[in-house]
Amino acid sequence: MTGMMIVVIAVILSTVATIAAAGLGLYAHGLRRQIRDICAQSEFIEKHGSNKLVSVDIRDKAVLELVSCMNGLLEEKRRVAIQAKNNERIFKDTISGISHDIRTPLTSLYGYFQMLQGAADSASKEKYTQIIHSRILELQDMTEQLFTFVKLENPSYTLETESVNLTQTLCDVMFSFYGDFEQNGTEPKVDIPAEICHINANEAAVRRVLQNLVKNALTHGCRELSVGMKSRDEWAEISVSNQVAEGEMIDVSRVFEKFYKADTSRHKSGSTGLGLFIARTLTQRMGGKIYAEVHGNVFTVTVTWKRV
Repeated sequence: MTGMMIVVIAVILSTVATIAAAGLGLYAHGLRRQIRDICAQSEFIEKHGSNKLVSVDIRDKAVLELVSCMNGLLEEKRRVAIQAKNNERIFKDTISGISHDIRTPLTSLYGYFQMLQGAADSASKEKYTQIIHSRILELQDMTEQLFTFVKLENPSYTLETESVNLTQTLCDVMFSFYGDFEQNGTEPKVDIPAEICHINANEAAVRRVLQNLVKNALTHGCRELSVGMKSRDEWAEISVSNQVAEGEMIDVSRVFEKFYKADTSRHKSGSTGLGLFIARTLTQRMGGKIYAEVHGNVFTVTVTWKRV
């Protein structure tokens, strides 16, 4: 190799090194500028509570991965904040609903106590005593509903399951409402097959579900009420139906919500608006299904459990 070639090669290598150094310098400068811009965007988002995400111009893989992680954290933070606001709103609505539902029967109870004290004859005293007894039972049922609601709001609350005689449980529940049917002048249509049906569930919870369905039909329905039980393949199905008042609008997509009440039933006594919510939650926690439907002026809630 001649001396001239060595000189040429040396010049080329020197030039390449100079260009590479200049390129690295420009890249480092661009990277520093982008990092400063990322910091400025983050400070702006934090200071102003902006819903913007961090953006970059540079196409460096490591920088893009960093920004992606940052944006993921920002989105998660916003999701948690929204959930916290929703939980706070639900909590306030819950407290407001409970306060109203407890205060109403207590006020009524106090009024009847005053009437009882002022009653002049035994017939009036007997009348007000019966009314007071009825109001106390309503208040007791409401308290039990609220207590169950509080338990179900606890994510750690679990139900111990066992083999439950669903047929017998339904018969027991219907018999327990005999006095209510008689008082309301309601003669329910009951269709319970003789075949014994067992499900894997919690007996107390199943009883509460069925009680809530019948109680809901009694409280919010009018005239006819029917209860039927069927076996469909491997599922046991119980339906509770009642007629609704003319013109009453029921939003079946919302009937299982906390404190939902159809407008025309909002002021009926003995109702917390939690009955169907509790029924759905207990049913689902025991692996069952529940749904509501309206056909004409008939409202029906159906609950199903897998047979064993």
